[in-house]
Amino acid sequence: MSRVPLLESGADDPVVNHLFDHASVLLNRIPNAWRVMANQPFITKFMLPLTSSLLRQGLGSALDTKTKELAIINTSRLNNCAY
Repeated sequence: MSRVPLLESGADDPVVNHLFDHASVLLNRIPNAWRVMANQPFITKFMLPLTSSLLRQGLGSALDTKTKELAIINTSRLNNCAY
């Protein structure tokens, strides 16, 4: 059971819905981490562009998307995290 609620799409807060819409467009999904961060929409609206630029290719990053995903998976493995 999570201690912080995971907000769902279609929440009563229009700011949260707006963030979820943009997360869906930029990330092609709404990760659970975003559902937790949506409890603080002010923080989330600044994190979304940062995360997108880190994960997406062609947004100022020197690495391609495949290399970034391999780094994420390997880091999770080294830290014994479920990915």
